[in-house]
Amino acid sequence: MSTSEESRGATTALDAACATFVEFLERLNCVGQAKTMDALAATDLTFSQMRVLFGLAAHYDAGEDMSVNDIADHVGLSLAAAGRTVDKLVSLDLVDRREDPTDRRVKRISLTAAGTHVVTTQLDIKRETVRAFVTGLSQPLRDDLNHVLRAIIDADVDHFSVSTDRTSTPSTPDHTQKATS
Repeated sequence: MSTSEESRGATTALDAACATFVEFLERLNCVGQAKTMDALAATDLTFSQMRVLFGLAAHYDAGEDMSVNDIADHVGLSLAAAGRTVDKLVSLDLVDRREDPTDRRVKRISLTAAGTHVVTTQLDIKRETVRAFVTGLSQPLRDDLNHVLRAIIDADVDHFSVSTDRTSTPSTPDHTQKATS
């Protein structure tokens, strides 16, 4: 087989894998979409406000609060828009704003208990959707799904740092045999 044929074959396989994965995610998303949308609508929060809450939650899990500048960068808002969003979330008692102990010009933002509850509620809905889906799978499919996903998560390579400029494919262990555990 020539190099160009091998390249086309690899591209076709890549395209097929991408299409299958996108179809899977879209179908899984549809399963819980109504419940998710209803819960989001009930919060009366804007998309930007929800993004700020989720960004704060991610940083909170790492033990950090964020400055308004950090929030603006993280969610892709202008500094002014991030400030207005934080002001609204403070007024709703979903976030707390206080002076940075080392620089009084910087305001540190963190989730309140109510803000944490909003985020947790949304994540619980997603977890319930996934659990319901996985529960409906046969045991062999469940085992295969767990095996493949575990291999991706536990790999020495961070597959979650998406780069469109990967020039080489990292070597990964052979995961074609089923785990015995």
